[in-house]
Formats: sequence, C-alpha cells, structure tokens
Amino acid sequence: MATAASPTVSSTVGLKNVVLAPLSEDTEAALTYGELQAVAGAIEASVTPENADPEVQYADDIEFDVLYPDPELTFKTKMADIPLTIQEMIFGNQIDDNGVLVRTATDKPPYFAVGFMSEKSNHKYRYVWLYKVRAKPVTESYATKEGGTITRQTGEVEWTAIKRTHDGRYQAVADEDENGFTAAMGATFLATVYEPTFTAP
Repeated sequence: MATAASPTVSSTVGLKNVVLAPLSEDTEAALTYGELQAVAGAIEASVTPENADPEVQYADDIEFDVLYPDPELTFKTKMADIPLTIQEMIFGNQIDDNGVLVRTATDKPPYFAVGFMSEKSNHKYRYVWLYKVRAKPVTESYATKEGGTITRQTGEVEWTAIKRTHDGRYQAVADEDENGFTAAMGATFLATVYEPTFTAP
C-alpha cells in the first residue's frame, strides 16, 4: 500500500489580530454572538487541553473501550497591556462615572468567542477560533525602575474554553497552506465568528 505524502510542516512564529465576540445566547435551539471587539497588544498565547486523559473501561477481564471526557481547554494570553475598558468587558467589572474600574465580589465574567492568527515560518498563517471561553481574574505585574533600567510588565489572562451547548463545537483551526483554505478566506476569517459548512454525503 502506498504511503500518503506528508502535509506541509511549518512552525508558528507570530501572533496578532486577537478579537473577542460576546456569546449572548447558547442553547440547543439558538446561538448568538455580539459585535466583535479587537484587542491590540498580543504578545503570546497558548492552548492547553486540561482533561485529555482518557478513561479505560474494562469488561470481561480485558481493556474493553476508551472513554474521553468532554473537552476543556486552558487558553492563556499575554498582552502588552489590558485596557480598563477591555477588563470591564471580559471580567464583568464596572467603570464608574469617574472612569474608575470597580471590581466587586459578585462580578461574573461572561462567555466569549476568541479568535486570533499566527504567522508560520513559511509566511502563511494559522487562524484559530475558540467558540466559548470565560476569563479568570487578570494577573497584573508592577516593578520599580532600577536606575536607567526599565523592565516592561505585561498583563496575563487565563481563559477556560468549553464546548458550546448549541452544537458541542469548541474550536476551529485553519492553515492557509492546507485543505484548500486560501489567503482570501483568511482575510475574512476573523471578521465574524466562523461557522463551518459541510457538504451533505
């Protein structure tokens, strides 16, 4: 039997164009996202499966089946800064009449879809959407100046990504150099939350 040729292999080397879309409705019957919000200053992002370990089911004294839990991902973002208006939006905080961000014990971060693109070493791009994420409190770092030396501090946000109630989908990934996905498709991929299309068999 002939061996199929390997797809193009090219590592990711960049990160930009992070966008957020509020998830306003996610039920079995309906799915609605709000207006996209661009978030500038992306430095680093990582997506890590948190419950990928399968459970082996035993029957008749043998390994009978392998069961996988529902997907849950941790999505971490490091930003040059996280403006207060963005913090208000993603953490469910509130900015008062004087422009001061106020956090309370009852604040509840809403759900979002988050998208971004990453340049690859072959100068093509990888595009990613996570369909349902919720942010944990931001990590803030501050440091004093040391003589003429300035150490830049960054903001870090950790998100938990889960599947949508509407259809069970949780992530979409496209490579500009694979499966017929073109640069023209990439130009609009982050303009709205991507919803897949499949040809009926």
